[in-house]
Amino acid sequence: MLNILQKSILFKNLAPENIEHLLKFIGTEKRNYDKNETIFLEDDLCDSVGVVLEGSVELQSIFPSGKVITHLELSSSEVFGEGLIFSQINRYPITVSSKNKSSVLYIKKENLIHGLLHHPILLQNLLNLLSDKLYYMNNKVKILSLSTLRKKIAMYLLSQYKESKSSSFDIKLNRKRLSEHLAVERPSLSRELIRMKDDGLIDFDQSSFKILDIEALEAELFK
Repeated sequence: MLNILQKSILFKNLAPENIEHLLKFIGTEKRNYDKNETIFLEDDLCDSVGVVLEGSVELQSIFPSGKVITHLELSSSEVFGEGLIFSQINRYPITVSSKNKSSVLYIKKENLIHGLLHHPILLQNLLNLLSDKLYYMNNKVKILSLSTLRKKIAMYLLSQYKESKSSSFDIKLNRKRLSEHLAVERPSLSRELIRMKDDGLIDFDQSSFKILDIEALEAELFK
């Protein structure tokens, strides 16, 4: 468990023995979940930060029709609840469920505050984590505010180009996840990608992309 936690942003720059001391100092609780088990329902109270130890969990919106949109999948060492725990509206806006058999380590709000007051590295790590999540959400809002699907795809691919510093890169999202990230239907996404390929803007194979004409792709944002 200590090796897993050492990979988490929340415990960055802490040696295993320091993490062990910190966990004993603040107190934690470990819970195990079966495949497809609901961890938190929308509107449930968020009074803890969770760190995924094993397996993976999904953050989802579930609609009355039964349709499900997966916003994010978290794997070993990743954290959830950190953006809600200190909010005045500290209730989950989404459903959290276990994608497969998994375990999560929880730190109660009052215990976390105790740790933050006595461990500056933990405080810095939490602030870094919150800043990274805010940066991610700002980028997503920027994409979703665009008026056409082509503009959304162009903005997303340009952000990946900027991050990788290369015109050729692999994206972490499969087609289903990418369509959910862009808030579009998967068939529409696939059709538009093919059109952009035919127009000589990009080339792709599964999750591998190459921007063929960076200036033309940027120009799509201003049409």
